[in-house]
Amino acid sequence: MIKKIVGEYDRNGVIVVKRLFSLNEVNHLKNKINSYIKKNSQNLKGKEINFIKNKINSIHKFKDPFFKKFSSQKKILNIGRNLLDDKPKFRKCEYFAKPKKIGLASPLHQDNFYWNLKKGKGLTMWIAIDKSHKNNGTVKYLLKSHKKGLVEHEASFAPGSSQKVKNVKKYMKRFKTKKFILNIGDCLIHHSEIIHGSDRNKSKYSRRGFTIQLISKNERVNKIALKRYNISLKKQIDDRIKSTTH
Repeated sequence: MIKKIVGEYDRNGVIVVKRLFSLNEVNHLKNKINSYIKKNSQNLKGKEINFIKNKINSIHKFKDPFFKKFSSQKKILNIGRNLLDDKPKFRKCEYFAKPKKIGLASPLHQDNFYWNLKKGKGLTMWIAIDKSHKNNGTVKYLLKSHKKGLVEHEASFAPGSSQKVKNVKKYMKRFKTKKFILNIGDCLIHHSEIIHGSDRNKSKYSRRGFTIQLISKNERVNKIALKRYNISLKKQIDDRIKSTTH
C-alpha cells in the first residue's frame, strides 16, 4: 500500500487517500474550528484571515495547540515520512472555507513559492470537511508539474492566495489538468511544487477543507526569497485595507 502511494506521489505530484479520517474525526476537527472562530474572530486580521461578503473564506494561522497536535498524529507523520523520505516536521495548518455561492477562486500556484524551501521537500495534506466536487470549487492540479521545479510567479491580488503562476497557459498546455472528487474524510496529498488551484464556488454547497503542511526536518528556508515574498504580500494586504476604508 505504502509503495503504491509513494510511487503515484513521485510520478504525479499528488495522491488521494480515501477515508483517511473517520466522520467522528472530521466532526471533532470541524467543531474545534468553529469554536476557534467563535472565540478568535475579532482578533484575527491581516494575513491571518480573509473574508468574502463578511464570511470567512480562509484562515492562515491557528494559535490553539489543538491543531498542531491534530496534525502530529502517527498516521499523518507516517505518511509524511514515506513521501518525504525523511523525518517530517510540522510547518503550519490552514482552513479554506470556500462558502457556498461566494467562495473565492485560488489561482494556479505552487506552495513552495510561499514557503521558499531551498530543496522543495514539503507537502500539503488537504482534508475534506465537506464533499468536494467540480461544481463547488474542488482543487485542481497540473499533474507531474512538480518535476518542473519552482516556476516564475506574479502578484495575483487574490485574498488568501496572493501569488499566481506567470504565463500559466503554457503550463496548462504541457501538463494534464485533473480535479479530484472527494468525500468527507478523504485526503489529498500534494508536493510543494505541483501547480494547483481551485475555481470559485458558485454552488449551494460549501467546500470546507483543512490543510496540514509538513516539511523535511533537514529543509532550510531561502531567507532572501521569503523576504521578497513577504514584501509583496504586505503590499497587497495594505492595498486591500485601503480599498475597504475609502
